[in-house]
Amino acid sequence: AERAAALEELVCGASAVLLQREIPEEVNLAVARAACAAGVPVLQDVGGEDRPIDDELLREVAYVCPNETELERLTGMAIG
Repeated sequence: AERAAALEELVCGASAVLLQREIPEEVNLAVARAACAAGVPVLQDVGGEDRPIDDELLREVAYVCPNETELERLTGMAIG
C-alpha cells in the first residue's frame, strides 16, 4: 500500500504515462494502477520484448501504441 501511494504521488501531475515492454511486467502493472488511480492516461508501447501483454495490465491501458511491424505481429494481418 505504501509503494502504491508513492507511485500515485509520482504520477499524479503527469499528463500521461508511457509504459515499455523492456520494463518488468509487475513494475508496469504497478505504475499503470497508480496512474489510473490518479486519473492519468496510460499508454503502452508494444516494441521491445515479444511476449504477451497480461490482460490485467491491458485493463489499465488507455492506448496501445504499435508501429506497423508490431501491429502486423500483434494482429497477424498484413499492414500497408
